[in-house]
Amino acid sequence: MAKRGDSISGSNDMLQFSKKNVPRRPKPRHMPPWEIIIADDQDEIHSIIKLVLDDFTFQNKRIKFLSAYSGEEAKTLIRQNPHVALILLDVVMETDNAGLEVVRYIREDLKNSIVQIVLNTGQPGQAPEHEIITKYGINDYKSKTEFNAGKLVTSIVSSLRAYSLSKSLHSANEKLNTYRCHLEELVNERTTELADANKKLKLEIKDRRRAEEALKHSNDIQHQLLDASPTGICLLKEGTIEWINDEMYRMFAFDLDTSYQKQHFKALYPSDEEFDRVSQIITDKIKTGELVDIDTVFQRRDGSTFPGYLKISSHNRSDYLAQSIVTISDISWRQQAEKDRIQKERLQGALEMSGSICHELNQPLQYVSGASELMIMDMAKDNPVYDTLCKLKTQVDRMGTITRKLMGLTKYQTVEYVGGRKIIDINQTTGKRSAGSIG
Repeated sequence: MAKRGDSISGSNDMLQFSKKNVPRRPKPRHMPPWEIIIADDQDEIHSIIKLVLDDFTFQNKRIKFLSAYSGEEAKTLIRQNPHVALILLDVVMETDNAGLEVVRYIREDLKNSIVQIVLNTGQPGQAPEHEIITKYGINDYKSKTEFNAGKLVTSIVSSLRAYSLSKSLHSANEKLNTYRCHLEELVNERTTELADANKKLKLEIKDRRRAEEALKHSNDIQHQLLDASPTGICLLKEGTIEWINDEMYRMFAFDLDTSYQKQHFKALYPSDEEFDRVSQIITDKIKTGELVDIDTVFQRRDGSTFPGYLKISSHNRSDYLAQSIVTISDISWRQQAEKDRIQKERLQGALEMSGSICHELNQPLQYVSGASELMIMDMAKDNPVYDTLCKLKTQVDRMGTITRKLMGLTKYQTVEYVGGRKIIDINQTTGKRSAGSIG
């Protein structure tokens, strides 16, 4: 084994270099050079490679050579210079397999998979090409006896091009991971928002069901009362109550006796002000011959109040309290109907918010989907990243399908979820399919 500084004897151990046909290119300006390590224990190898590639450029960048004369020196250089693009590595240096140990160190210890490694050996019998390529992560394997200037340049160009592509792919993967993490954060945020909205929606649905049940119960009561006496009816004489029907008993919670008799009609109102207001309206309508009907508030015997619809029929246009027939209807159902309307509006607001959230998600989803598809198209199927990108593309498309369903949500069904909860089943939703969704 030749040592550093020893001369090289014999054509079998020496690279056959010639400056003939070596391309000459204009010197680049202000471009960071390619960093290349020459790892060989023979000075002549370092000198002749630097001489041949003295003014070599690739992609407007020149070459910066780093020299190592042993495997340990090569390990130190690659560790201290993480941006090295290529290593021209001799197999036999201080030991017979020093170069192979450097390869193992780079690929396994440093986890550097993008630096290009070209093995050079003057003794190919010790390290057969097919065994080296199969076992070690090298990019090219050259015998010194066949390595002339033209082949050196060709190997340099192909290696630098491969490094550039690998570096671009590595950078793209890092960006993709960044986008993926950001997307996961967005999805988590939106999922939390949707969970909160869903929880609120479930409470509103529960309240609405209660309201519907209450309204149904009220309707049932009204139907039963209509069979007998649909409205409260009382007879007034000189302003006092002379008689009431069963509905008036129920409406004002009178006892089933004569406790209501001889009470003034004013006792049915919660205040003198409300009585005076209603009396004035009634008097004005009677004088003009209009139908006497008015919404007001009544007070039960226990002091609670309820909204009522009042109608009066009287022949005395100057004093309706002298003698008249009064019908009173409880109009609490109107308030219930208003509550029902508000519940519907809240539900609509929740559905619109769901569509808005999905709309905001579509843009980053479209970007990741498109970027993934372009990378898959430009990547060989045997690339170790290919399957990961395909799976990522599938998941992104799946999220696009989910947002597309949510954006078209107009009606929904719920399904049982963990903890006895219920969530919206987006697979059973109905509505128009929104345009512009990714898929």
